Amino acid sequence: MTRKYAPHATVGMHLTCWDWQGNTQACAKDYAILGAQNADFLVADVSDRDAGWYAEPAHGSRDMFWTDQKAAAELGVWKTMAESVGKPVVLWQIPVGNMAQNNTLNHYQDDKVDCLFAHMDQVANAHIADLLFGAGQQEL
Repeated sequence: MTRKYAPHATVGMHLTCWDWQGNTQACAKDYAILGAQNADFLVADVSDRDAGWYAEPAHGSRDMFWTDQKAAAELGVWKTMAESVGKPVVLWQIPVGNMAQNNTLNHYQDDKVDCLFAHMDQVANAHIADLLFGAGQQEL
């Protein structure tokens, strides 16, 4: 549709491989079948909330902070997908929190900005073409 109705627009295909840790190659095959090679880029979201928000007991006490190993795993998946499909990846929903925050409403900690900027060589090697930051889900 994009090529027909908006021929000068670029279009990305969102990556939604929920089982990527155990089956990245199958995900890559699925995206080839879906025609991802016809998109201009792939789009992957990092997180819809800061890691400190997820760490709160009221939000599941989940550890969403990145270690070097977690970051390398994420970048590895995006690299595999980019190379399999032949398209760069745009990362969006990168939380803007930082580790100096106090984990109160709209001031949650997160380490992804620092992690990505500390590993820009790995980001570039994973064929990441753009980093898009945002506050994510808002609480009222």
